[in-house]
Amino acid sequence: MASSTIKHVGDHHWRLFSARDLPAGCCNLVKEQGPVTIEHVLLVLRETKDERESRFRGLFNFFDTSKVGYLDSVQIEVGLSAMQIPTDYKYVKELLRVCDANRDERVDYQEFRRYMDDKELELYRIFQAIDVEHNGCILSEELYDALVKAGIELDDDELASLKPRFMFSAIYFHF
Repeated sequence: MASSTIKHVGDHHWRLFSARDLPAGCCNLVKEQGPVTIEHVLLVLRETKDERESRFRGLFNFFDTSKVGYLDSVQIEVGLSAMQIPTDYKYVKELLRVCDANRDERVDYQEFRRYMDDKELELYRIFQAIDVEHNGCILSEELYDALVKAGIELDDDELASLKPRFMFSAIYFHF
């Protein structure tokens, strides 16, 4: 098993894998071309549907401290704060706006789940766009090129500080 760094957030943690723990040359577990699906994400994360459900349920429950089965703006703000994410009121409102499909000022689990699915698909698509060699990892050169294309310029010190490789599955929130 690869070694990793753990950042604790309450009873939960981020697991960060270092570049030396990545497979040599990385590997692209998704061989077929075409539209990205949740099955692609599951394959890359090496996660079963049950494990994914458990991870999402755990995150939802982390926010739902009242155990009422839905999230409101107060619960979202408290949860973001516990995760050390800025709780600017506009971000809480934006998260509610995006997640709350039926506009009842609450996010139930199914709405939360749809949001998480959409976000992971979006992140994976971004990852694929940066991974121009399509080998399942992002080399520092690929990241540099993507940042330059986005109008972000790096000096030599910043470029040198880029990690040599990133994998889509290298950083995830785990409960």
